[in-house]
Amino acid sequence: MEALVESIATLVGVLFVVQGGGGLVNNLFGDSKSWFALNYVDLPAPLHLAGHALLLAVGLLMVVRTKGWKWLVED
Repeated sequence: MEALVESIATLVGVLFVVQGGGGLVNNLFGDSKSWFALNYVDLPAPLHLAGHALLLAVGLLMVVRTKGWKWLVED
């Protein structure tokens, strides 16, 4: 059961990293509505950037807490 929870936390963490990081880059350089979920929420631009940064940070934290730093830098 613990392995299942760890796998789900890692998957959700990676999803948050992709959504947060990709949305942050998209808003900073493209500002187009794409498949990043927060872009479809009606918010002012600064809140979009903050939301994407928060998703990125939470996702990285989840991945690091479940897998550790070594997992991110392994070949």
